[in-house]
Amino acid sequence: MSDQLEFNLDEEAEKKIREANEIVWSQTLDWIKEYDSMIIAANMLNSALRLYKTSLSDDEYKQFCETMYELTDQVQEMHSGSKH
Repeated sequence: MSDQLEFNLDEEAEKKIREANEIVWSQTLDWIKEYDSMIIAANMLNSALRLYKTSLSDDEYKQFCETMYELTDQVQEMHSGSKH
């Protein structure tokens, strides 16, 4: 497995991460009531990759993508969506 970036976050940073996750997940659940889950996933992935590409160096971005690929078997399915 590639070297993974690790961060020592303070309590406030961890709180903001949890809050952002709750907001994004809640909005995702609302969107899938109106749109196909694959449309939502494609748009979210595109936005996420653009944010990473903007924020990370080229090497960090490539490392991130390699790590995501290596972790594909660890991703959990969504219980309320449909599988194609």
